Amino acid sequence: MTRIRDISLLIDRLEELVSDSKRMPLGSGCVVDRDELLAVIDQMRVAIPQQFAEAQRVQQEREQILALASQEAQMIVERAREQAQQAVNDEGLLREARDRSSVIAEETRRQAEETMRGADEYAIRVLGELEDQLVALQTTIRNGLEILQQDGRLARLASEVGVDDRSTEGES
Repeated sequence: MTRIRDISLLIDRLEELVSDSKRMPLGSGCVVDRDELLAVIDQMRVAIPQQFAEAQRVQQEREQILALASQEAQMIVERAREQAQQAVNDEGLLREARDRSSVIAEETRRQAEETMRGADEYAIRVLGELEDQLVALQTTIRNGLEILQQDGRLARLASEVGVDDRSTEGES
């Protein structure tokens, strides 16, 4: 969860860079400190792969939980079979052992399903949070790129029209 918070802080920093930037006249463009923006993007490049590693770790934990649940279920079923074998001599005990084995097997199956359902819900929740963070990050990056592209178009338009950049700086 620390990494998700790191991504959130980087997104907040990008938003702050755009919010604190100088506005350009004649439009919604702005001037952003290129070095600061690139530094934040570099930090994001480091943090995002860590988020994917976290998602893989969650998936591996889920698989381990499922494997352990399956092993435990097999052990319980095997113990039930052994107990049933011990009671083979007496018909009444044998019948009781079969009934008990079925109950234990059903309980084991139910517990395994519950464990798998819990692991799936946990994985879905964590991966959903990660997806939300990545979507927000993608939107922020897209908005930043659009702003930077608009700034470039405004500069070209100004040079085509013959507007002197120094005269617009004084007006800001």
